[in-house]
Amino acid sequence: MRTRLLFHLLIACVASLMLPAKAHSEHPVDVQRLSAEGDHMQALVVYEKLPVRRLDTATHAAAARSAWALGLSRKAADLFDTVLRSDDLDNDERARMTLSRGIIDYQEERYQEAALFAERAVGYLPEKAPLRGRALLLWGQSLFGAKSYSSAESKLWRALAEATPADRPDVAITLGNVQMKIGKLRDAERTLKIIPTDHPQAAEAVRLLAAIALQTNQGDRARFWLEKGKAEYGDAFLDSWADYGQLSAALKSGDVQRARGLLEQAQKRLPPSDAWLIVMQASIEQAVWGKRDGSPGD
Repeated sequence: MRTRLLFHLLIACVASLMLPAKAHSEHPVDVQRLSAEGDHMQALVVYEKLPVRRLDTATHAAAARSAWALGLSRKAADLFDTVLRSDDLDNDERARMTLSRGIIDYQEERYQEAALFAERAVGYLPEKAPLRGRALLLWGQSLFGAKSYSSAESKLWRALAEATPADRPDVAITLGNVQMKIGKLRDAERTLKIIPTDHPQAAEAVRLLAAIALQTNQGDRARFWLEKGKAEYGDAFLDSWADYGQLSAALKSGDVQRARGLLEQAQKRLPPSDAWLIVMQASIEQAVWGKRDGSPGD
């Protein structure tokens, strides 16, 4: 993808050099205008043609945003680094550019680097603000990616306190995941319920709530969340984990007969090598042996 974009950018630059002389009268403001209008390829073409002496901070920033929009992460990172070396940014602008730079590293799974940029962004914003909330979210997400769960939790609690209503579900889904990792299942359940049912993160939240119910041996509760997931977020509950979840919920409720029926349905649909199908088969066998040993069954 990036190779194709770089190739097309090169072709566009070469082609632009063959245009009449009047086409070479571009101004740095054209880069900003084209980027704002969403014409990112042309914005970069104009940027590459401009003499270095004419490039200012705003032009570098516009080019960085266009490169990022085109998926040219390395180029975008280099351009944001250029912007951050400038002395004519106020704290809000520097925080915004630093946050953008950190998001690129996060998207590239360079979590330690992303966390450092997020920490710097927070440092530029001493007062509570939505932008600082987003920087704290990136900080927490990056620490979560780096498996520093306890540190991530503290940053995400701060992010939740400063997030806008639109950002709160994104904070909550990460915080819920973190709390599950460190065994705070009751806290995770409360956190995940913050997410509105019509939010894009809702399907993942319901899966996590089902997983919490299974881990805490609440079979009926797990069945409720799984059935809700299948009814309201069908595409997100078509995988074999959802089948395993339903079977496990049935077993935790003592309904071995229902669990067997679920296994038979799954065997018709899933390949024998499916990992969750194998776990389902083992779970049934364990339940049957439990009955033979005198454990309560159906």
